Amino acid sequence: MKYKSSVLAGLAGMLAILLFVFFQDSSGMEKVRINEKYYPEYANGKAVGFKTKKVISVSKTAEGNSCAMEFSNGKTLEIDCSRYLDYRVGDTVYIEYKGNHVTDIQRKK
Repeated sequence: MKYKSSVLAGLAGMLAILLFVFFQDSSGMEKVRINEKYYPEYANGKAVGFKTKKVISVSKTAEGNSCAMEFSNGKTLEIDCSRYLDYRVGDTVYIEYKGNHVTDIQRKK
């Protein structure tokens, strides 16, 4: 009887740990506001701000120069131009990034 209760307690503990890990918010996404969007207008690795007309350096890709977004957390991160066209300056979004590149962006978490 003691053995069965020990096994049952161990299984209940493992279930509690698995539920904690499953429901824990570990997405690593940060809530920010888009302050500016930069579009490539020059062939020399530069992009121009939509509102501010500020010129910044961006990396080149196989398709051409990258686009970028400036966020309320003070970071200016490069993005895929064709993938994130529907996001506007002033939108509140959740982002995940690695280095200076956005890896994921969502309106809702």
